[in-house]
Amino acid sequence: MINFEEELKKFHPSLEIEGVEDAVRNHDMTDMTDIFLAMMKEKADAAIQARAEGQAQAQAQMEQMMYTHLG
Repeated sequence: MINFEEELKKFHPSLEIEGVEDAVRNHDMTDMTDIFLAMMKEKADAAIQARAEGQAQAQAQMEQMMYTHLG
């Protein structure tokens, strides 16, 4: 019969396993929250860009109208 207490006393973890554990713990892994935040940032950046372009276009139209009426 196997004496589990004796077997546990003989047990020494593999160095490879310890190295893998450290690598996994120290690795910055992307999760769904990171992906969601990146998507939201892209959406916000696109909205800011579109707003800036829209404002520039409106300014140009206003200047054109003023030039046409005052010119």
